[in-house]
Amino acid sequence: MERLTKQLSDGTYALAQDHNTEEMIQKLAKYEDLLEALCMEQSKIVADIEKLRESNKTKTVTYHQLLANKLMIMNLIGRFEIYGL
Repeated sequence: MERLTKQLSDGTYALAQDHNTEEMIQKLAKYEDLLEALCMEQSKIVADIEKLRESNKTKTVTYHQLLANKLMIMNLIGRFEIYGL
């Protein structure tokens, strides 16, 4: 991955050489799009899990797969939160 920033000795960040603000904005937008898509997918999975629960289908492969996907997405969203994104 090519970084657009570099970390300074005081812990702050600065724009790396040969990059501009427009590149940074575009890259940030992609991260925001990714996080938004993960949150939307999580909401859909939660709704699907609830429908299966209401239908008493908690022992199905689909239900278990949705639970696994929910955990994976929660983990990814949590990583964004750890880094303050």
